[in-house]
Amino acid sequence: MTHLATRIIRLAAVILCIAMVGCVTMEVDTTSPKRFADKNYQTFSWRSEVPTGVPQSMESLYRLSTTVREVVAEALQKKGYRYEASGGDFLVSYSFGTRLEGGEEPVTPGVNTGGAVINRNTDGAMMDNAYALSGPREVAMLMLSFEDGGNLATVWSAKISQMVENQNQANLDKVQRRLETGVAKALRSLPDA
Repeated sequence: MTHLATRIIRLAAVILCIAMVGCVTMEVDTTSPKRFADKNYQTFSWRSEVPTGVPQSMESLYRLSTTVREVVAEALQKKGYRYEASGGDFLVSYSFGTRLEGGEEPVTPGVNTGGAVINRNTDGAMMDNAYALSGPREVAMLMLSFEDGGNLATVWSAKISQMVENQNQANLDKVQRRLETGVAKALRSLPDA
């Protein structure tokens, strides 16, 4: 094999690894769809309504809640389920949560860690990145719960987790795209109506 061909293969492998790591930041965990499938549901309703007239301090939560409803309803309708304002065969509820994940002590370049480092000065940018990336990261979660419309027993649930990348500059369009991906992935296991 030529040197150029070897370099191209290595570059392709690196790009594939980067693409796979990028996909790992979203996790989707679901319960077994068997109980849901056994009921042969056709319609859904929301367990509770989004409150109207929210104060300005809660407006972003209201918009996020509305976005979640739009994304979930659209995904369910694509699977053939029909929305009913009340009295659906199953009820959909959701909640939000966050957790901190990870966090390791960064290795400080130049500090003796048992091996010799020759002609190595501490790089300020590398140190800043090591501290910024080594701490715990916030993970946002959306929990979905589908309950039987007759007896309110939970028949299926899912948890969609995503690393929060830019907490101070929330982009609702980006959040919606990620929600669409996560909800589609979660509902994949459910049967069509």
